[in-house]
Amino acid sequence: MALDEAIFEGAEPDTCYLRFFHWPGSGHGDAVTFGVSMVYAKVEAAVAAHGFPLNAPLIRRATGGGIVYHDGDLTFSFVFPWSRLSSPGIIYKNLHLAAHLGLRSRGFETRLWAPPSAVEQVPGINTECFSGPEPKDLILPDGSKVLGGALRRRGETGLYQGSMRPEPFHAEKSILKDALVEGIGLQWKVLFESQELPGEALAAAERLRHTKYAVDRWNKRR
Repeated sequence: MALDEAIFEGAEPDTCYLRFFHWPGSGHGDAVTFGVSMVYAKVEAAVAAHGFPLNAPLIRRATGGGIVYHDGDLTFSFVFPWSRLSSPGIIYKNLHLAAHLGLRSRGFETRLWAPPSAVEQVPGINTECFSGPEPKDLILPDGSKVLGGALRRRGETGLYQGSMRPEPFHAEKSILKDALVEGIGLQWKVLFESQELPGEALAAAERLRHTKYAVDRWNKRR
């Protein structure tokens, strides 16, 4: 989370950054993140009721959304130029459409979810991110959610943090990663190049980790 914010804060104008990462723990899991506006005590109670490991770290994200259990999901972040003419709804639609197109090119069937009624629901009503889809989330043909995310905007730069459930695809995570890279690259008209993170971003992330994401002052502030 600290590295996401460091990249977000130091992003060059008109530049996109796509980053994949996993969580330490048994099976690369056992961590929980939750939206910036959520109440910590309610998150703690929901995690306990869910039966997740009691020693799992609970980390407040810089973005919105609900509770995400990182127990083998495919997590990624995307920092991008955010046009002042684009609403959050358009950003979600474009990102999840990009994922859909990338997955479809590899034979995986998904679609963007829309409410059954003509009146669109207000995003963010589900406490737990994968308890049900929100408008423009990516779902399988059977209606189950496989990709959701949360946003933050600062000036003309945006940060998206996404979580995909890989289990329904019965495919290596590397295949799903390639699908996302291809789809987002086509949607944003960019060619991603693999590169090492600059030292200043790593140093900034380390500072943020010690002063923000690893301390109660941030995680339990509400």
